[in-house]
Formats: sequence, structure tokens, C-alpha cells
Amino acid sequence: MSIKKILTTAFAVAAISSSISWGQTLTCSGGKEQQMGSTGGYDYELWSQQGAGSATMKLNVSAENGGAFEVEWQGTINMLARTGKRWGSNSNVTVQNVGNITSEFEVEWSSTDNVKYVSVYGWGYYDRGDEPSGFSNEIEYYIVQDRGSYNPTSGGKKWGSAVIDGISYDFYTTDRINQPSLSGTSTFKQYWSIPSNTSQHRTKGTISISKHFSEWAKAGMKMGKLYEVASMKIESYTGNTGTAKGYAKVKKNLLKIGGSADELALNVTASPAAAGTVTKSPSANYYAPKTNVQLTAKANEGWKFVGWEGDATGSTETISVTMDKEKSVVAKFELVGETTVNLFKDGDFPSGSVISTSQDASWFLGQGTNWGNSAAKTSVAGGTATVDVTTIGSETYQPQLVQYNMALDKGMKYKLSFKASADADRKIEASFQQSVDPWGAYATKEFDITTTEQEYSFIFAMEEDSDDAAQFAFNLGQATGAVKISDVKLVFTTAEPGSEGGENPTSSASVEPGSSASVEPGSSASDPGQFIAGQFMVQGAKTFQVFDMQGKFLGKVDVAAGSSMNDVLMAKFHKSGIYMIKCGSFMQRVAVK
Repeated sequence: MSIKKILTTAFAVAAISSSISWGQTLTCSGGKEQQMGSTGGYDYELWSQQGAGSATMKLNVSAENGGAFEVEWQGTINMLARTGKRWGSNSNVTVQNVGNITSEFEVEWSSTDNVKYVSVYGWGYYDRGDEPSGFSNEIEYYIVQDRGSYNPTSGGKKWGSAVIDGISYDFYTTDRINQPSLSGTSTFKQYWSIPSNTSQHRTKGTISISKHFSEWAKAGMKMGKLYEVASMKIESYTGNTGTAKGYAKVKKNLLKIGGSADELALNVTASPAAAGTVTKSPSANYYAPKTNVQLTAKANEGWKFVGWEGDATGSTETISVTMDKEKSVVAKFELVGETTVNLFKDGDFPSGSVISTSQDASWFLGQGTNWGNSAAKTSVAGGTATVDVTTIGSETYQPQLVQYNMALDKGMKYKLSFKASADADRKIEASFQQSVDPWGAYATKEFDITTTEQEYSFIFAMEEDSDDAAQFAFNLGQATGAVKISDVKLVFTTAEPGSEGGENPTSSASVEPGSSASVEPGSSASDPGQFIAGQFMVQGAKTFQVFDMQGKFLGKVDVAAGSSMNDVLMAKFHKSGIYMIKCGSFMQRVAVK
């Protein structure tokens, strides 16, 4: 994939600093490309190519959270928002004399764009004589923490890899030919640190920026003077499609410059993250060599501490580690019963402000152009959210009521429960999935909702890699009309998937073994309760989503007209059993022997 990304020179030229008050909102739209300046010791920039669409940035700079900010964009071509430190082109600051550079960050973000980054970003220079033949002395660099499905290093040159802050990074260079740069238009190199595995993407933690510079140099990626370091940047690119849409809240961007680069990082985490806490004494992210650090684990209600993993061992709640190298330590907890803490934010819908179409609230109403031209509106009264669907979209999930940034831990079991009713009998779907392309489903279940309020529940096991930024959605595109939802809860449980019982009674009709059924998706014969034990013949070529009976998404299958679904499922998954297949609003259980 070739992306003709246009970078602004605004952040790459001498700027006229402006004094921006805390909380002020900056806007790029209507042809206005760029807003930049300095406030509270942080340089900032908001940029939107050609001023297309709309991008807004709210500065929340503080001593506690550093260069924190929020940014929202829609209909943009290429958008970036960032805060950090800019020394400029005439500075003598180098990666060697600047001291130790670190960043503590925390981000919540959601976007439908495939090309997007949460990263450290900046520009630097080669020392004289080090620049590659045919290239300028300018270097554009990224230290990626999270991204969309597009891998920006595809086609680049890999120079090496290293573990930094407990994450395995690969180091790449890519070429930018005759593109906007610090000097106007030039041919220059890009440096990349990118996690080796997407499972190591993260939205909070500590970034040892100087250690990346050091490891790059060891690998042969040299850099001398620094123009800037944007310790946190949000970027989105969609080209001229006008489909860009997203929101990011950089809750912390604490940039620290100075001190010794010899200090060692100690990363501690609780697993699962919601199970407990770990404290360090003395409390810091970096320590001088040979420092002794006391770690104490404390379990939350419903959990018990079981031991330490990583660069520490033992089962006592308090241990001591000696900093003779960089270390990553994990406190492991075990569930002892169903928890009571709701993992959803505002699942009790305390006010109408918790639902928004601008992704800055706990719940997001997805409708309109990017949701199949569906239309819906919401209201909240007495702890109940009403979603009035006036137009359904082109897919059955459109429109949808979404909560982003849900942390789901591999190997854990969860129980979803909620109350619901509708102004007419209908179906709705609850789904947990990736919040980025390919939007892989972790668990999904369809519910039959009646005009009488009932409580519904769904237990599922998270069998995929942990995802700290998953999304949950009520998919409401099956029918128009009003749906009332309340008391939405998600808790950890020890119960097994399928043990809920009692909700959504379905038909027990079946096709006898040896017989066959032929059903066209979209026909009236679609009934997820109907169990087809014989051959299931597909009339028209279709693509089906496939789930197991616990609601776990298994993958997709392309089925040719006249083919046996049973045979296709066996060829794809090599396992007998009962599968749930779905195509649009059509759902069906099929037995494979």
C-alpha cells in the first residue's frame, strides 16, 4: 500500500509561539490547515491536510499529566495532533547530550480509520557525512505504541530488534521521495520502532525514548541533532475519501528530559489488569543500578494473589527486586468468585450526557453516513436508555450503541447482563470485538426482545490474545422502533459459557440426520433455533460468519452456490460439532460430523 502522505511544514519551521489557556479548543476546518504554539512548557500542533473536514484539539496541559490533550476529527484527509518539545533547526541539542528522555502516557482512542497511530514522533538530523547517498540529512522518526491495520514499515528495511520497556520492537527505515520535510521538499529517511507483535500494542505505559535512540545507533540507524520530540502524537490518514472519523483523549503525556540514560526501567503490571494493584517503594519508573525496590501486590474484591512472574518469583505479596538490569514483573491474580465491580462505564445510564455521537462520552451512538446511513436518536430517563431507530443501515449492526476501550483478558470468563424491552417484539445483538480492522469478533449473541422488560445474560470466555481496547456494542439494525436498555453490567465470573439458562427460549425443531435442508439467507426459513443435523445446502454464493455455541467468532467462510455448508465447515475448521453461521440477518445452527 502506497500512501502519499503530505506532512505539514508548520511544525518543521520556526514558529511564532502563542499563549493558549488551559482547556482552550483549537480548530482546523474550512481550509485552515494548522494551529500551533506553546503553553505550559509544551509545544503543540494540530494539523489537517488542506483544512478538509473538521479537526478540533483541546489542550489540557498540567503539571500532573503533562501535555495532555483531546482531539476529534471527521472527514479529514491526513490529521495529526501532538504535544512535546521543539528545539528547532538551529539547536545544538543532540541525542548524545540531551540526557535521558522518557514519556509516561495514557490514551483512550477510537477510530474507523485503518491508517492511524499512537506514537512518539519527531525530526532529527544525520551528522555530516552520515547521511545516505541521495538523501537529505533530515530524519523523520516514529516510536509506535498502537496503530490500525496498516503496517507503515511494509516494504521497509529491517535493521534489528530489541526489548525496551518490556516490549519487543523491530527497527525499520523507509524512504520518502520528494515529500514535504523540514527544508520544504526533499528525499529523506524515516526511522521506525514498531512492536514485533500486535498483541504488544498498548495505550498506556512508559516509553524510554532515549533507549530507542541508543538501540537504533547500535543497529546502524544513526542520528545526531534533534529538531524535536513529540512525546505523544495521534495521527489518522484516509486520503481523499472523506471517511475519516475518530476521537482520542490523551489523558497523560508526561515528558521528562534530563538525568542519566543509565537508569534502569522497572515495569510492573497486574494480570488481569482489573484484578488488583502493585505498588513500588520507592515509587519510580527508573532506578539507578543496584537499587532495591519493594513490590507489594494487593488483590481487589473477588480475587486472590497467586504469585509473581517475569523477572521475579515467589508467592508472598511483598518481595524485593534488585535493579541489575531492566525488569518486567507481573503480579498474577486468580478469580475466587463472580466479581461485583461493573467493567462498563455508566452502565446504569445516570444521565443523557453519557451517550453521545461525538465519541467523548461513555457510550457512543453509531449512526449516519459511516453506519450505512442508519438513523437513530437516544434519550435517558430513570436509568433507562431509549434508542429510537428510525432507519436501519445496510448491515444488521447499524445503528449501534457502543462502548470503546474495554479491556478483555485472555483466559478469563465474563458475564454480560442487561435489562431490555422494545415497542414491538424484535431481535438485538450484543457483541465484543476488536475496535480496529479487521474488527474480529470475540463473542456475540442475538437476543429476542419483547415488549415486556426482561433481564438477559450471556457468559463467554476470552480465548484470543488480551485486548485492552476492545469494543462492546448493542447492534440494533434488525428493525426500526424503540429499544429500552438498562442495568448493563459486565463482570468476571467462574461460571461456564452456556450455563446462563432461562433467556431467549428457541425452537427445538431439527432436520433428521441423513436428510437435507436448503435455505437461502434472508428467507423466512432463517431461524437460529432450528438445528440442522443433516446436509445444509446453500442456494446462492455467500460469505458467512461462523461462531461456536458459546458465541466465539471462529472466522469466515466463502460458500459457492449449491455447496454443502457442512462440508465447507469441516474443511475450514477440521472439527465436528455444532456451529452457528450468520449472513446478514440470517442465523442458523448447523451440525458437522
